[in-house]
Amino acid sequence: MPFKLVVWDFDGTLADSVPTAAAIFNRLAPDMGFKPIEDLTAARSLSTRQFLKQHGISLWRLPKLVRRYQAAAAEEADRLKLVAGVPDVLAALASAGVRLGVLSSNREDNIRRCLRANGAEQHFAFVVGYPRLFGKGKALKRILRAERLTRADVLYIGDELRDVEAAKKAGVKVAAVAWGFHTAELLRSGSPDYVVRDVSELMGVVDQNERAV
Repeated sequence: MPFKLVVWDFDGTLADSVPTAAAIFNRLAPDMGFKPIEDLTAARSLSTRQFLKQHGISLWRLPKLVRRYQAAAAEEADRLKLVAGVPDVLAALASAGVRLGVLSSNREDNIRRCLRANGAEQHFAFVVGYPRLFGKGKALKRILRAERLTRADVLYIGDELRDVEAAKKAGVKVAAVAWGFHTAELLRSGSPDYVVRDVSELMGVVDQNERAV
């Protein structure tokens, strides 16, 4: 039985935004007193908390960074492309009757502008922008209640270890994609239900006919 609801992270999962995100971070870093990203490959092997510590970002300053990042991301939203192959998967899932949603730390308006520019907004029943980087577990639980679905009906798809951790807190299955910010090795450390290396594997994961781990 396929999942009834597939909830997607946005940056790095739906949107091919990792280079843009790194560029925005490095633009903000000098003014905010943070260490810029000098080696993106090395940064991809760090958990979010490790990344924050290495770059000198305290938790109390994190909300300001998130706000400034989101404002800068708004300037790029219309130009961002979705990950190659993802639009076809979205269209196929929607045609198959699978309900789709977005839960992201980015702003709802940024997400919708990107989806609209890529001709994909119509596939999504809802878009939730949740700015607390470590609060997605609570947000997923709220989505479950709002959608009146059981945990077994829902799959969350994300590209960071914190996405895996959030899904586990909410008790839903999670597919970690290796084309986003975190490496496959780091994602595996969180024991996701699936690790997806290629977009073409996603349909099989949703149908639960093949394991991608």
